[in-house]
Amino acid sequence: MLQAGRPGLAWLAGLETRQLTEEIAANPPRAPIFIAGVARSGSTILLQALASLPGLASPRYRDYPPVWLPYWWDRLRQQLPLPSTRPKPRAHADGIDVTPDSPEALDEIFWMHFFPRRHDPGLDQRLGPGQERADFTAFYRAHISKLLHTRGAERYLCKGNYNLLRLPLLLRMFPDARLVVPIRSPYTQVPSLLRQHRRFSMLSQHWPSVARQLARSGHFEFGPQRRAECAGDLAEAQRIEAEFSAGDDLAAYARQWASSYGALADCLSRHDDLAEAVLLVHHEQLCSEPETTLNRLSAHCRLDHRQHQQLLETWPARLRSPSEGPPLSSAERDIITAHCAGIADHFACSSTP
Repeated sequence: MLQAGRPGLAWLAGLETRQLTEEIAANPPRAPIFIAGVARSGSTILLQALASLPGLASPRYRDYPPVWLPYWWDRLRQQLPLPSTRPKPRAHADGIDVTPDSPEALDEIFWMHFFPRRHDPGLDQRLGPGQERADFTAFYRAHISKLLHTRGAERYLCKGNYNLLRLPLLLRMFPDARLVVPIRSPYTQVPSLLRQHRRFSMLSQHWPSVARQLARSGHFEFGPQRRAECAGDLAEAQRIEAEFSAGDDLAAYARQWASSYGALADCLSRHDDLAEAVLLVHHEQLCSEPETTLNRLSAHCRLDHRQHQQLLETWPARLRSPSEGPPLSSAERDIITAHCAGIADHFACSSTP
């Protein structure tokens, strides 16, 4: 079954949907929460914090690869003699521990199936209301309802880095969605992207399956399968690709940071409804002022009293600033400043290490 590929799994998902018609009708998506930011912005810790709350359901590591079939896969897993597992560091080696039950970003698989040429640097990756596909909207809403039914949850939670350029479309598909955009100073986020690229490139040399799995699950931010993301400026995407090819990784990642968050700034300035639905979460503030930031997050996501209390009781003590790696040289700071300063100032995240 799992060797059928995306078309076969999409067909099986349709069968599962037809089996669960009543359950889907009883569990419509309500105010789903989408976390979307450039990689290494602090999105995973936000995902883990929200996924730990009662009533919220998110894809999990254990759902890959049969993420298309949440109900059937869950019923099958219940029959398997699976051993208990202890938390272990994830592949990023960034201090975050995971288990098979940890939340994970898997929905990119669906976007790649329904929207051809996702992750092609030569194609504008922004998606707005004019690009809505009725078949995808129907599939995705049914998929979310199936997951809510399977988990006994009330609301859907999704992390997807590439959704940063799809926020207008997501709001069209889910008018009551709450959108959370993490952002981090480029003077720490850009070097973090570079370190992860080097790490996953090294891992892929020893285990080629690493790069294959990253590509299949829709992760092209770093590693040998890395690609530039076109945020509307095809020439800029070509420059990013050229710098990647030339090994000028710091400049390329700085351009990508500015391009992606620049597209967000432009989008927010033109769409009042989107601006109301989006909460920008500065990672530095999340770590230095956790109670204040989590209160804002709770209010924006419209968490209920029980969820709010658990979030504020559990997570402030667990939030800490990530390891920054070696200090930047003056030349490296100048490169990041040249590309990112304008957008960083716009979003008030221009502090230097």
